[in-house]
Amino acid sequence: MDRSTYWLRAAWNDFLAFLPDLLWGLAILIVGYFIARLLASIAKPLLHRVGFDRLIDKLGIAVRADRTEQGSRWGASIVFWVTMLIVAMYAADAWRLGAVASGIAAIIAYLPHVLAAAVIFGAALLFGNWVRARMLETNGTVMPGEAPAATTSQRPLVAGAIRAGILALGAFMALRELQIAEEIVTLAFSLTLGAIALAAALAFGLGSRDVAGRVARRWYEERLGKRAAASTSDDESHLITPP
Repeated sequence: MDRSTYWLRAAWNDFLAFLPDLLWGLAILIVGYFIARLLASIAKPLLHRVGFDRLIDKLGIAVRADRTEQGSRWGASIVFWVTMLIVAMYAADAWRLGAVASGIAAIIAYLPHVLAAAVIFGAALLFGNWVRARMLETNGTVMPGEAPAATTSQRPLVAGAIRAGILALGAFMALRELQIAEEIVTLAFSLTLGAIALAAALAFGLGSRDVAGRVARRWYEERLGKRAAASTSDDESHLITPP
């Protein structure tokens, strides 16, 4: 009986000793939640004013077309949850949960790499879309040195292949920024670019067989015409006798 009473008294004393830390951690969570909500409410109109929604539309990653402020909503959500991560780290530290606080701190320290990777891939996506749009805008116009029949059939294919190559480069640069198996990423990048180049070359070659045949036939006929003209001039020179 005395041992049970001693155990209960010790547990109660430990709870009373931990109670200030518990209340302090709860206060951090409550205040931090309202701060996160405030920062998110500030970030949403700010992102909309700087044109973040238009940027998301240009990237073509909007999930729903009826939401005109989808990009700013995403940005506000990111601000809210990053703030809550910081709040949770301080709350865990107040509750003397060192391992949890260290884990959350490691996640927060990794977030700049995630942001940089997102910026890299977003820039690659924007540039790839721009290049493809510029090439498709000239579709139907014969470029210097380009066969007329290849303007409508091959240029969209080439534009898509170039965009795929740019996206592949951006994706693997983003993965390297995330520090995910850099050797495997480098090897996969080389294989992917080689596969894209091979597929584009095969598709372009198979689609241009008729054009190549016409070019070769024209070249062959011109060569035959030149040889026939040369042989005719030689025969005429032999028929002319000197005075």
